[in-house]
Amino acid sequence: MGKFLTQGPRLRQMLVNPTAAAMALAVPLCLFGPLALAAEPDEAPGLPGGDVPEESAEPELDPIAAEMQELKERLQRMEEQQIKKAASPLSINGYVDFGFFVPVGNHGVGFVEDLGQNTFPQFRNYGWTFLGDILSTAVNTRGEVADLGNPPGLPRPRFDSIHSEGAPGFIVNEVNMRLGYTLTDRAILRTNINFVPRSGEDFAIGDFIDVDLAEMEYVVTDDGNTSFFAGKILPVFGIEYKERKSDQRFGITPSLIQRYTSGPQLGVKFRSKLLHDWLIVAGSVTNDSSGTEQFHFQSEIDKNSGKTLNGRAALNVPIGDFIPFLYGHRLELGVSGEWGPQDWATDNSGKIWFEGLDLQYLSANFMLKAQGIRGGAPGTVDETAWHLDLHTSGYIEVDWMIVGSLGIILRGEQRDAIVSLGTNRIYLTKERRGTFGVRIVFNPHIVLKAEYLWNREYGGIPQFENNVFTSSLVLAF
Repeated sequence: MGKFLTQGPRLRQMLVNPTAAAMALAVPLCLFGPLALAAEPDEAPGLPGGDVPEESAEPELDPIAAEMQELKERLQRMEEQQIKKAASPLSINGYVDFGFFVPVGNHGVGFVEDLGQNTFPQFRNYGWTFLGDILSTAVNTRGEVADLGNPPGLPRPRFDSIHSEGAPGFIVNEVNMRLGYTLTDRAILRTNINFVPRSGEDFAIGDFIDVDLAEMEYVVTDDGNTSFFAGKILPVFGIEYKERKSDQRFGITPSLIQRYTSGPQLGVKFRSKLLHDWLIVAGSVTNDSSGTEQFHFQSEIDKNSGKTLNGRAALNVPIGDFIPFLYGHRLELGVSGEWGPQDWATDNSGKIWFEGLDLQYLSANFMLKAQGIRGGAPGTVDETAWHLDLHTSGYIEVDWMIVGSLGIILRGEQRDAIVSLGTNRIYLTKERRGTFGVRIVFNPHIVLKAEYLWNREYGGIPQFENNVFTSSLVLAF
């Protein structure tokens, strides 16, 4: 009988739907119950001697109703177990980022050489002087530029991932895959892998793989507000690291200061929300700074024994608690800091440091974001670590979804920096940039974006054309 019921399709339906099971059992009772009652005698049988038994103090539960209740509870437990099994601990997400870009001027290169060092003669003690911003002609969210140029005096061959030499063209910016796995109820493993198709030469394949996240999060508190992380983790400095991927960023290109604030770090960190989520604190101890890997100030594997200390604290104000018609709006004000031995240096004598302020005003369809930063690093005499003077730099950005499917981005920014390697070469940057873009949302999985980057030099640097038009079709899964 059990085998027959197990193989029956109706019972399988009953196991999935306990209510249906109960109804199925109730129908026969409704049909045959009156017949059973009619067959019984009018009077209850008496005890020996003709006595009628006294009524029980508590009425006896109907055996059929009790069996139905037990079956219903059993089916409910089975359903809950099936639902729990159906929720896979493995999650797979990602996207394909396909674009088209057009460099406007200077072959897509963001800097020029100060020939004869006549513009800034105070730097004549350096072998070469370059003016502009090497990463100002970005064409994608990765921050890759149309061309890195071929300046003289390079200490070693430079990896130029796009190297378009000023030509417009299509590009698969990135194929991204994010894997997550719930190890326990409180421990979560996350990875982020980027597959980057690029041109090779001399029989070499140019494609490469970039693993920029490999962390475990352990949720410490029952409310989920405090977590510890270990592995290759996201930084805690500033706010732009939160939108470093194509499907997370409202627009396409990163800011001019993103190269200091969005690089993953190798180490441990904590993050906590306190005072009913009004206060957010985070800190980490890592090998490297929060610089991006393509820039000069990050090395994932330490060459010295010191570690970098990172921290951020932010006040998160739910504006709707005070102004009812702004329900859902919030304002976040943050301060960040970073300090530790220079990446690439072989000792702990010189320290790199950054400090910054950030602001976010967020609502359902409008975001105002701003960040300011400054910092420095002494470099090394043996030219293993670069020198940096980052004067006050930053950006202000507005992201606005005008209607459900159409949005605009406006960003104004500035970077004021001196970067040098010993006395071999020096890069002087005084760059201001306006970014103008649109965002078209076809559905949650298909988004088309376009931007124009208008670069302008100031502070005595002669103006040259180094603008960029770029676009991105993000297909997310």
